Amino acid sequence: MDKLLEFFEEIERLKRTPRSGWSYYGITTPESVAEHTFMVAILTLIFGRLLEKEGEKLNLDKAIRMALIHELGETKIGDLHLKAREYLKECVAEAEWRAVLDTAALLPSSLSSEITELYKEFEDGTTPEAKLVRALDKVELLIQAYTYTKSGYKNLDKIWKGSANRKFFNYFELINRFIELLDKKGG
Repeated sequence: MDKLLEFFEEIERLKRTPRSGWSYYGITTPESVAEHTFMVAILTLIFGRLLEKEGEKLNLDKAIRMALIHELGETKIGDLHLKAREYLKECVAEAEWRAVLDTAALLPSSLSSEITELYKEFEDGTTPEAKLVRALDKVELLIQAYTYTKSGYKNLDKIWKGSANRKFFNYFELINRFIELLDKKGG
C-alpha cells in the first residue's frame, strides 16, 4: 500500500505542474497538466462517442485510459514548452519514458504493464485510439488558446498557426470540422 500511496503522490504533482508553454507566451495563470489531462479525457469521451455514431471503430475505454495517462512522464520532469523541446529533441522522449517506467513501477505489475503499454501506444501514434488521443491533445490546446484569447490574452498566433499543433487532425473529419469552427471563432 505504501507504493500505491507513493504513486498517487506522483500523480498529484500534475495538479501543481503548470503547462509551461502558456507561461512562455505570457499567460500569468496557466492551466495545470492535470487540468489539461482532464479536458483531454472529456474530449476523448465525447468525440469518441460521436465518432462511433459515425461508424468509426474505436476501443473507447482504451482511448479514455490512454488520455488519462498521456502526460504521466511529466510527473518527474515537468512540462516542457515547444521551444525547449526543440533544443532537447529526443532527450525529452527518453526522459519522459524513464519517468513513466519509474512511476508505473510503483503499481502492481499487471497495472504497471497496462500503463506503460498504453503510454507507448500513445507515443507511437499508430492505432486509431492513439491517433484520436493525440489529435484531441492538440484540440485541447486550441480550445485553451481560444479561452485565453477570449479572456484578453494576445500574441497566441504561434499557437493557432503552428503546424506542430495541427498534427493528427486529418485522421478524423469530425475533428477537422471542429477545428474549422475554432479557427473561425478565435484563430
